[in-house]
Amino acid sequence: MTVLVGDRDITLIGARGHARVLIHILQEAGTPPVAVTDIDDRLHGTDVYDVPVIGGDEAIFAQMPSDIILVNAVGNAPGSGQSGLKLRRALFESFKGKGFEFASVFSNDAVVSGKTTLGEGVQAITRAVIHPGVNIGDNTILNTGASLDHDCWVGAHSHIAPWAVLCGGVTVGDECHIGARAVLVPGVKVGDGAVVGAGAVVIGDVAAGTTVVGNPARVISAA
Repeated sequence: MTVLVGDRDITLIGARGHARVLIHILQEAGTPPVAVTDIDDRLHGTDVYDVPVIGGDEAIFAQMPSDIILVNAVGNAPGSGQSGLKLRRALFESFKGKGFEFASVFSNDAVVSGKTTLGEGVQAITRAVIHPGVNIGDNTILNTGASLDHDCWVGAHSHIAPWAVLCGGVTVGDECHIGARAVLVPGVKVGDGAVVGAGAVVIGDVAAGTTVVGNPARVISAA
């Protein structure tokens, strides 16, 4: 299913891998996007799963915010650390500043409790699970199979990577990356801008701006 604001046409920002996932979800849900934009002019005039790439940001700014709703299709590319999240955040805030709004996108097979608080532009990809009492900030991705148990709090502009598990009562700050198959035990807190490496098992709090890896997780880069 998708969460939309009104009946506006959907335009995606970004034409790479994450865009293909989102377009597939939207098409399967019967709410196909009408256009994609990308900063790479070599992609202009091409299409992504039959959705045309119509230009860069200027193609959106040429339209009225009341006529379209956006989906942030910029992912967090492998090896990019927080750079992908910073770009996602910058795009979100730039377009919001111009009066545009973002749709939240939930895969048909994501499990999303009705007893949650979800920000604008949240994306729950295939088999993601969001249990009761969870709070998720704006522009955050819950990728394939990510699992958030009861009473977790995830800030804005973060990425919970495929099959990561947040046990009950976990807090994750803004602009964090939680790597694929990482496990965060109940009650731990991850500060803003932190990175948890793939497969890490986090048994203690992670300071803001810190990168941790391993089992148990250890600091390899501090703010």
